[in-house]
Amino acid sequence: MDVDLNDLIEAPRETLDVELKEWLDLSDGVSRANIARHLAALTNHGGGYLVFGFKDDLTRDVQRPSSLESYNRDTFTGIVKRYLTPAFQCEVQIILDKGGDGFPVVRVPSHGRAPVAARADGPNNDKGRPQGIQIGLYYIRKPGPESAPILTAEEWLPLIRRCVLNDRDSLLRDISGLVQGTAIQVPSAVQRLVQWHQQGEERFLQLLTEARDFTWPVPLKDNRYQLSYLISTDGGEAVPLASLSGVLEEINNEVRDTVWTGWSMFYPFNRREIAPAFHPELADGGGVDVLEANLLGDREFHTSLPDFWRIAADGRATLIRAYREDRERSVREFGRPGGTWLSPETVVRETAEIVTHARLFARRLETATQISFRCTWTGLRNRYLADFDPGIDWREGQIARANQRTVDGEWPLARISADWPSVVADLSCPILRLFGFADCGPGFVRRLAPRFVKL
Repeated sequence: MDVDLNDLIEAPRETLDVELKEWLDLSDGVSRANIARHLAALTNHGGGYLVFGFKDDLTRDVQRPSSLESYNRDTFTGIVKRYLTPAFQCEVQIILDKGGDGFPVVRVPSHGRAPVAARADGPNNDKGRPQGIQIGLYYIRKPGPESAPILTAEEWLPLIRRCVLNDRDSLLRDISGLVQGTAIQVPSAVQRLVQWHQQGEERFLQLLTEARDFTWPVPLKDNRYQLSYLISTDGGEAVPLASLSGVLEEINNEVRDTVWTGWSMFYPFNRREIAPAFHPELADGGGVDVLEANLLGDREFHTSLPDFWRIAADGRATLIRAYREDRERSVREFGRPGGTWLSPETVVRETAEIVTHARLFARRLETATQISFRCTWTGLRNRYLADFDPGIDWREGQIARANQRTVDGEWPLARISADWPSVVADLSCPILRLFGFADCGPGFVRRLAPRFVKL
């Protein structure tokens, strides 16, 4: 189950980053122009989703077409190329609900260094006026929600800021040659991260103990990994607490350009029973408010993964996750008992996602200078290397003899923006070396990177 997208189907909502549409004839010119307007507004909003098969009142459109074949990437690529500039690539996924009905979900990426404009008019009506979209206009998402052209200077501000942030990444890459060296140490940041990491683990173990009906093929307490980061800023800068969930949604959309497997890190689910909520940072009720998600539940997970995460508005985040290799579905598909194997792609891809998430969060903090990471992998002893792809074989005998490995590092933001594969390699390769895998490095990360986007 692609749980991120399934949340849009099982708990439909229309927000600034989600547009619901009834079933449309995608060969109709006016329908295509209207879709182009929504695509332009969503990309200028920083990314989002176009979901088909729902009415404005959130009910399902019963006029389901006999085939969803036209809802494919080529269709939406054609719409973008016809009506929008600069062009961008949308991804399309047919998501099945619990009853087996499919709903097309179009993932719209964020714009880049320049906003997206309409390059052509939609078909004219009887009065000679364009329908759906008008050449030369810049569309954004507005309360309602609706996709409408920018009309005031104030409406330009969020779009301009995102363009500046995107340009900032390019600038950091350009100057990264001036910032050389590997991890640098700032004791205060390292100490804070170690404490945050430990507090997250203690909270996870508490929740795991309380989840009395929870089952998993292997003891989760002993088979998991924890990935944490801390962003260093001037004066303790933080995003507004009221905006934290929205910021996470924006980052989630952007992360998927690098890693997208259907189970994103720090995904702010909408369903009430698994939606993140604010909790005190410390066990005694003290500290700041942190947004926390507990997906351990009190039931057996069949198609999901038990996750726990917490994130603070000042740029601290930690996530504890079970191994995909251990879930029942993996056991059935590959015939390997839980707790016996590990995919190198899992280690590298998960590390790449946490690094990407941290970099994108840092973009929201104007005084961010560097990011610290702490990654702990537990339950490794006697696991061997294998792959989810049956066509890829790893050398026999690559078995871990150590049970746990923690890797720390801190890098300037410029270095992470310019060369994230090297940062990922520094954090993930020590894990794979426990298996006797000596060929891990930045080049190995780059070769695996195309496999990180699976949807």
